[in-house]
Amino acid sequence: MLLALLTAVFLNAAPVDLSTPPTVVLVPLGEVDDAALQAIRAGIESHARVTVRLDPMRPLPPEAWYAPRKRWRAEKILDAIDADLPKGAWKVVAVTAAEISTTKGDIKDWGIGGLGNIGEASCVVSTFLVRKHSKEPKAYARRMAELGVHEFGHTLGLEHCPTPRCVMSDAKGKLIRSLDSSSGQFCDRCRHQLQEGLVQLDVTAAPGP
Repeated sequence: MLLALLTAVFLNAAPVDLSTPPTVVLVPLGEVDDAALQAIRAGIESHARVTVRLDPMRPLPPEAWYAPRKRWRAEKILDAIDADLPKGAWKVVAVTAAEISTTKGDIKDWGIGGLGNIGEASCVVSTFLVRKHSKEPKAYARRMAELGVHEFGHTLGLEHCPTPRCVMSDAKGKLIRSLDSSSGQFCDRCRHQLQEGLVQLDVTAAPGP
């Protein structure tokens, strides 16, 4: 029954040929700890039938630096990634230890854990807030995996989801609380919007509709 829920509709994302697993490229921006990279890699591989490749480190794009708050603008990071996509990449997950932000509503510079272009190629994930609030390595790895999957989900065309505990839930400014309350899975509603054959099903932990 759950397999029937997987349709060939990708919201804003174009369908992809799944006869060969598409490549998701992890791109470290500056020095990034291996624990975060491996957690994000494992999280994405457990959710989607893709090949995840780790590319060499790139510097953070200087045009993304926001001097008034001494942090980096996430949307400008994504612009730089999109302008120079790794060879063979279907999706790109950029990972940085730097503090990142974007504009949200009336707030010009809103601190965030990540940002994904809906239905497009790229997203960016920051370890900054998760590292700051994670004392235990296991908690750090689990939270980074959740965050990576969430932003990757945006590139698949998924908006924030109203289903409680869905991995695509909106953090609403409470990043750690949201990561800890997440089931770690796409809910039935989100699966229904993804291309058939892409999602690795794990129905034991998935929240209901």
